[in-house]
Amino acid sequence: MELLNRSFAQCRVIAWLMLSILCGMGLSPGMLRAECTVERGKTGATVAFTLRLSSTCTEAEREARAIPARDLLRVLAAGRGIDLAGVVIQGDLLLDELPKKKAEAVQDLSPEDRRVLDGLNDEDVHVIRGPFVLKHARVRGRIVNRATRGFLLITGPVVLAHTHFEGSVDLSRTIFLGLVDGSSATFGQETYFVQDRFTQGAMFSGTRFGPHARFHRSLFAGPAIFQSAVFHGLTEFLEVVFEQNANFSRASFEMGTGFSGAHCRAACDFSAAQFDREAFFLFALFDQSVTFASARFGSQADFSDASFKERDDLAQATFVHPPLLARTTRVTATMPGRKSATPSSQAVTISLFVMALGILIYIIKAR
Repeated sequence: MELLNRSFAQCRVIAWLMLSILCGMGLSPGMLRAECTVERGKTGATVAFTLRLSSTCTEAEREARAIPARDLLRVLAAGRGIDLAGVVIQGDLLLDELPKKKAEAVQDLSPEDRRVLDGLNDEDVHVIRGPFVLKHARVRGRIVNRATRGFLLITGPVVLAHTHFEGSVDLSRTIFLGLVDGSSATFGQETYFVQDRFTQGAMFSGTRFGPHARFHRSLFAGPAIFQSAVFHGLTEFLEVVFEQNANFSRASFEMGTGFSGAHCRAACDFSAAQFDREAFFLFALFDQSVTFASARFGSQADFSDASFKERDDLAQATFVHPPLLARTTRVTATMPGRKSATPSSQAVTISLFVMALGILIYIIKAR
């Protein structure tokens, strides 16, 4: 025991000496941190351009290593993908300036991916080979595809997770052959995914969208996950097709929201979603189960001409104003907004009935 106490005392002396030396050098323990490390990938004509900065890098160190968007465009034009983490990207990345070719001329695709391009033989496509990965990054410019005809084709996975986009992001008319992961990303400006095809699905859990988010006429062939996403501005899922399950549970819609013409071919989940402003589900089609349990509609909700082919639980949602259900087709007979009596309210009703009955008997006997 005496030897153990002596060892602890020696350790305290050594720690005190180290602290004294640091203070003498003008340093404090709080100023000590891990070094900013940089990981670079291999170079090659078909190898993705890789640059990863460690989480220990300061903002100043990231800025000092900022990547010009035009350099990334050259990498993509050379047929290489990108794999970036913790970086800062300066300038606009204009993806419609990539070389274009006919869809039928795109080589080295799997039979499944080739079938996705069926019917596009006469269309021009701008191709990004391999992955398009931006993790824990900051984009100071725009990322846009301005083409009004043809498509942008990305053959590998797209990862935008935990990335902050200061400018607008417009990936309209894009065919994603790999999984899209935008989880916990922040879009400061407009975000457009118009007429897109998500062949492997899309994940936007915890994502924060800016003043305008558009997914108009997009097709989700795989699962669509928007769980706990926050839509700060106008939100459009007009004429969207969900071929597999779509999850909008606990999502927040702060401005007007449109799901009009949307087609849920599998289960759709809006449980505990929050709609602060008008929500439109006109002509929406729900082929399978859909849940709105604990959802809250703070303004007008319009389900006119919608079709529910299986039972719904609209009655379990909260509506500040009665929902519009003109020509709506439903299997469930319970009208939304009418809450079933809770056990406590039933007990009160029974008690009042018993009291009334007792008073009635007393009056009869008094006669």
